[in-house]
Amino acid sequence: MFNKIMRVILGIVIACGILFAVYTFLPGEYKNPITQTIQGITKSWSKDVIDEIKNAKVPNNDITFGAMLDKFESPAWVISDDVTDDLGNGSMTVSGYAYRLTVAMPNQMADNNITFTNTHVKLTFDVQRSNGKLTRINLKTVTVAETEYGQDSPYWQLALDSMCKQ
Repeated sequence: MFNKIMRVILGIVIACGILFAVYTFLPGEYKNPITQTIQGITKSWSKDVIDEIKNAKVPNNDITFGAMLDKFESPAWVISDDVTDDLGNGSMTVSGYAYRLTVAMPNQMADNNITFTNTHVKLTFDVQRSNGKLTRINLKTVTVAETEYGQDSPYWQLALDSMCKQ
């Protein structure tokens, strides 16, 4: 009887290890929606934070971040680097991901366009939460493919504009 119980426990441990290994090697297009789902279960306050960010307007556009990313494949919102209490009050980094999109923007250094085709985009927000409400939402960077644009870059707004127009 003891051997059968140990075999079942060992089988469960091996299955969990295999699932974790598969998850680790998944590309972001599949991993980030899974991470978003897991965070929704483990952090009860995460849905409120993400919904508030989704409902914020994209700078200089009449569309929200949620509507903008929902136009593309596999949109996902992931909370990381959180220094929060059990109710989600504190500071955190929230990243919004979209995959398989085209970002075309005018090149500021030449008379041509910069075009990223079939690429991924990551929006990185610095978020502060207090008493269950977001007190600060700051879009820090826009990463297109492997190129990161900060707020001081003219391509930061151009990338957002390109995504909003699609």
